Amino acid sequence: MKKHPWKNLDKLKNAVRGKKIILFGPPGSGKGNRSRDLEALGLVHVSSGIALRAAVKDDPESDLSKNAASYMEQGALVPDEIIVPIIMEHLSQEKCQTNGFILDGFPRTQAQAEALFSKIKIDLALYLDVPRKFLVFGIIEGNRRVCVECATGYSDFDLPHIEGVCDKCGGKLVTRADDHIETIEKRLKLYDEQTKPFLPYIKVKTALEILPITLRDEEDIDEKYLKTLKGQVYWVETDQGVKARMLNLEGMRERLYNLLAEKFL
Repeated sequence: MKKHPWKNLDKLKNAVRGKKIILFGPPGSGKGNRSRDLEALGLVHVSSGIALRAAVKDDPESDLSKNAASYMEQGALVPDEIIVPIIMEHLSQEKCQTNGFILDGFPRTQAQAEALFSKIKIDLALYLDVPRKFLVFGIIEGNRRVCVECATGYSDFDLPHIEGVCDKCGGKLVTRADDHIETIEKRLKLYDEQTKPFLPYIKVKTALEILPITLRDEEDIDEKYLKTLKGQVYWVETDQGVKARMLNLEGMRERLYNLLAEKFL
């Protein structure tokens, strides 16, 4: 990883302009933060929640919007026959087609993936690889909180400069209402059952790149890019049963930008 590779982002912004990227990863893997890193390059961030709320707001009296709103109010997953046309309509908007987009939280099922790839050429799929042992621990024990204004995430592993205040916009940091162990474990189970099994299908349809949060032993990196806890570099047990260091928010941003540069520059 380069030490200071992206002080001037113009070249990278030009390279990714118009690209269509989908972002995968289990709950707690940092999809929101990586989406904002990509958004900073000029891509349009589209999540299933963003598209649903926009559809309901723009045409609240349509049957599609009313049906979507009823599922959202119950906190239930919106069925494919409702979410797919809403997402596809949102992605067809001029800003998404011209600037390119990051699609976060969709597709979640094989049927959704098939519908997406039948209509849109996706340039890249990014899979956020985070050790399973960290997913629940990092959210619950790590005291994850989020900015109420811009939704940037922080934790005891990625502290804000001023506690309770977002570094980016100065907004208030709060704990997400659904950040408790029962909900997290349920979301992980759904991910394992519905989303993870069709990743091989994605690999057939487009370039699939893995973006790991852990480092290999031989990687030499400035410690400012590493997760720390109480002043010490944090080590996690990987899914392969070995210990590894983890990248922090800034480190993951640099890793992402380097990957995009290798891919598109």
